[in-house]
Amino acid sequence: MDNPLNLDLRARAELLAYLVASHLLARQMTGDWLSSDHVVESTAIWLRKNGGGADVLQRVMLSTRALEVAQHLEGISVAEVTPQVVRTLFCENLRLDFRSPTAREIYNLCLTLLLSTRWFE
Repeated sequence: MDNPLNLDLRARAELLAYLVASHLLARQMTGDWLSSDHVVESTAIWLRKNGGGADVLQRVMLSTRALEVAQHLEGISVAEVTPQVVRTLFCENLRLDFRSPTAREIYNLCLTLLLSTRWFE
């Protein structure tokens, strides 16, 4: 691996939020969540675009949590996950668009989740 294992807490939260948003986008477009292959591909894209390095354990944990968080968000009305909102989650370069209140809310939820589960070492 070219990149060191360098995902700090905020980078892990951002990757988790990116995967959650990707799941929500897939759900709105296809009616299904991302497949395992697509999650692996999305994780690799995010790591490449952000110069991050994560070991297998980090990637698996974040990928698993991403689906759980996306399903949770779909089931509650706090983050109104409509097609219009989901389309605002990403910039044209496929990065999370933090100008979107929903993207910020997802990121904050992911950060809180990682802190509450004490998975931030």
